[in-house]
Amino acid sequence: MCIQEILVARHGETQWNRMRKWQGSSDIPLNETGLMQARQLGISLMGEGIGRIYSSDLQRAFTTAKIVSDIVQSGNVTTDSRLRERGLGKFEGWHSVEVARFLGMPDEQARILETDELSIENGPDVEPWESFTRRVWSFLEDAAVATEHGKILVVAHGGVMRAISYTLTQEGFGMPEYSNGQYIRLKVNENSWEIG
Repeated sequence: MCIQEILVARHGETQWNRMRKWQGSSDIPLNETGLMQARQLGISLMGEGIGRIYSSDLQRAFTTAKIVSDIVQSGNVTTDSRLRERGLGKFEGWHSVEVARFLGMPDEQARILETDELSIENGPDVEPWESFTRRVWSFLEDAAVATEHGKILVVAHGGVMRAISYTLTQEGFGMPEYSNGQYIRLKVNENSWEIG
């Protein structure tokens, strides 16, 4: 297999993003800013030659993907539940500070929690990081085969992007949060993956 590319983007903003509430698998729609970010993402991807778009089945990702698809004229969007955000159990709908307090952490560490996935490993009904990462990579390995038919765009969530980055870079947790509408580029060469 020659080097192929998979682009992975985070959905546009929701009201819960703006309020710093944890979403997880809760199905929250894009707000007006999120719709604008989705259009900007589509415009930025024009000329990339995207042949296929996959999306999480949660509406914030699917709406983003559909808007991008209309702009880049890539055809239908295929949803896959393996691209859902990590399930955050009881914490969904909570503000970062509420989560920090529940975990006995100082309020000033609340923002760090949003990218420090292992610190919430023992939360009530939180999807284990290992199984979350495994399902994300299950999708990516299947999608890599489809790159034979052209470049792929995957529209998902910040946690999905962190699962990918952590696996490839081993930089540890507490990495910078991916912004709404941001994307990363993965280069796939046989069994080798890298962020390009």
